[in-house]
Amino acid sequence: MSERLRRLLDEEEREWEALHGLLDEIAPERLSDPRIPPDGWSAKDVMFHVGAWLADAGRTLEQIRFGTFTGEESDIDELNRQWFALSQRLDAQTCRAEMEASRARCRAELAALESVTAQAQEWFEEAGALHYRKHVKDLLDWVVPEGHP
Repeated sequence: MSERLRRLLDEEEREWEALHGLLDEIAPERLSDPRIPPDGWSAKDVMFHVGAWLADAGRTLEQIRFGTFTGEESDIDELNRQWFALSQRLDAQTCRAEMEASRARCRAELAALESVTAQAQEWFEEAGALHYRKHVKDLLDWVVPEGHP
């Protein structure tokens, strides 16, 4: 395993643990409570959203590996709206399972690359560690009462 790959996987793991730890602190019956501004997302919606982006990154990394990635850009806001609408119809267990499975595939696809290109690294980091970090901030009000450091 290359040093670059090991570093990417280690960083993703650290940020995953932070995200996963916060989600584990939320009582199961509260996972669907809409509380995250600006759109009233719930922790369940965040789980599905993260999983959807990990699934997209996994597909992209597979395309990079097989040389079929076209680089076509998606409408990020539209995808987020579609995924939010879908998450509304799913239970928290399903959203968590999707997130976990998508993460496993994304990590496996990165590891399967002959070499980690800048493009592959960007997809992996944006869907993984950087994305988790953003949503950890969003979720902190679920587990840290207002006014606490």
